[in-house]
Amino acid sequence: MRIGPKVFFALFFLVGSPPRVVSQAGSPGFGTPAGTANIAATATFIDILGLKIGMPAEGALALVKSNNPTSTITLQRTRDYEHAWDLNLSHDDPKKQWVYEIDVEPGANGGDKIWIGLTLPPSKQVVHSVARHSVFKEPVAVENIVAGLRKKYGHESLGAGDKTTGVSILDSTGNGDKWFSWVYDLQGNQLKAESVAKINGNCLVGPQGGMGVPDIEISRNPQYDRRPYSKDKRNPCDGFVVLSAKIMATNAPAGINGNAIGLEVAAFNWPLVASSANALYGFLDERARELSNKDAQDAKKRGSDVKY
Repeated sequence: MRIGPKVFFALFFLVGSPPRVVSQAGSPGFGTPAGTANIAATATFIDILGLKIGMPAEGALALVKSNNPTSTITLQRTRDYEHAWDLNLSHDDPKKQWVYEIDVEPGANGGDKIWIGLTLPPSKQVVHSVARHSVFKEPVAVENIVAGLRKKYGHESLGAGDKTTGVSILDSTGNGDKWFSWVYDLQGNQLKAESVAKINGNCLVGPQGGMGVPDIEISRNPQYDRRPYSKDKRNPCDGFVVLSAKIMATNAPAGINGNAIGLEVAAFNWPLVASSANALYGFLDERARELSNKDAQDAKKRGSDVKY
């Protein structure tokens, strides 16, 4: 997976046993196109700038084009998926390169930088993650930003000034960052701070290279699948829907105080990411097996012209 300078933040610490929640693999049809569609259908309770998790990819593209007429929009594509089993593939077939991310770069008039992560075929392509990065023309009071976030999303599960977990990185002073996070289970029920603390990580998210795109490769080890989101590589946060906000403060004391020069907000539906990834892996592995079997059958048909 391509990881850029902005990375996925997961703050790991062990506090008791995990809360009782429905795991990603427990959702009906998890890891299939149908199961992925089921997760997407219940994922639209979170949006960033009107971009809803679970909305069709074409709808998201139309929306950012309409709302950002002067911005540059780039469609990031995977490599040809046949590279998964043919490491010497000489060229890429554009029909086998899927769009996995929509990037919006603001124009001369300013605006937000936006990243939109998409599920991959064979599942229907929908939005599984969204992030925005805003730089303010003038400093804005941190308390005003927090009030706006709470008005839109409700009170956070964890945030700057929260003493439940004692994680000081949530609340930097001076020219630092103040974090706020909303964590939900598969049914859209928000977890409280005490429950989030019992996951093996706070699951904070931010803009990241690839926005959660899985590896385009087949399983090469039957004993251990090292691909992201596979049964052997699941992260404690993969069963949750996470929205995080990072307020970029300047000369700010602890708590919801001081001023900010910018804001990042990101949302990842990790069950949707993981289900789509496993559906993709199933497709790639099956296709590789079919080709391997065909090569074996073709080899058996050859040899009549060999002289012994």
